[in-house]
Amino acid sequence: MNLRQIEVFYAVMKSGTVSGAARLLHVSQPNITRVLSHTEQQLGFALFQRIKGRLIATDEARKLLPEAEKIYQQLGCFHSLTNKVKKGNQHLRVGAPPILATSLLTPVISELCKNSDISVELSTDNRTALCAALLQNQLDLVVCFGDEVPPAISGQQLFTEKMVLLYPHAYHSLPDTDNNEAFNLQHVVTASQDIIGLDTRDPLGSLLNQEIQKYASDYRHQITVRSYSAAAQLVEHGAGIAVVDPWTADLFASQLQKKRLEPALQFSVSLLYADHSPLSVTGEKFVSMLTR
Repeated sequence: MNLRQIEVFYAVMKSGTVSGAARLLHVSQPNITRVLSHTEQQLGFALFQRIKGRLIATDEARKLLPEAEKIYQQLGCFHSLTNKVKKGNQHLRVGAPPILATSLLTPVISELCKNSDISVELSTDNRTALCAALLQNQLDLVVCFGDEVPPAISGQQLFTEKMVLLYPHAYHSLPDTDNNEAFNLQHVVTASQDIIGLDTRDPLGSLLNQEIQKYASDYRHQITVRSYSAAAQLVEHGAGIAVVDPWTADLFASQLQKKRLEPALQFSVSLLYADHSPLSVTGEKFVSMLTR
């Protein structure tokens, strides 16, 4: 199978119909049918059964799909790279967790692109996926939580911040404190059994879990999430309390109470980029504006 045949095969597998594949690839339906028929003739076995207007994948097709998917993903990486090469060093591909992308990076990107020829692609995902995208040359730089630097990646700490406690206005399970004072984290852990957990694969989730374990090694979260906004929304719906980043807390300032913690849960926001692709002049300018 050549690249075009793999592309058509993959599109049909994903859409389930010739018309759907044609829309995905922006070609005519007869074009898809012709390529598919020619592919099956070359292979010597059927890839699909035609049943009531739909294409049902054969066992042979299902066995081929994982490898076709790998090739299709590599093709996506190649398209991303050619797009960058075409636009030159004034094109920047940035990745970040959703809350950093929306609350921290969008004002910087807006300023960077104002009255200039610079173009920016902003992608959101978790830290693990973003680092993988750096190594696959799908991104130029990543802004993320934590200061751990994976292999083949370089990085620098941009700044530090502190996590905050979110709780409903009518919540009575926390120890009394003056409005201007912080909550003692140990008292919060021992007084409340409904702290919403953050996934420990997440840098902030790992930090929170480590601190909780210091005070209650047998603490078990009834609800655990990977999204900080999901944690805040659960607090809003009365499911418990949450410890989140300050940007998420600000987004829910009108719906929920927030309070700082002592001892402070301090975390880093870092810049990462692949060793094989140092920051461009545009990337350096972006980082300078971000740290400013």
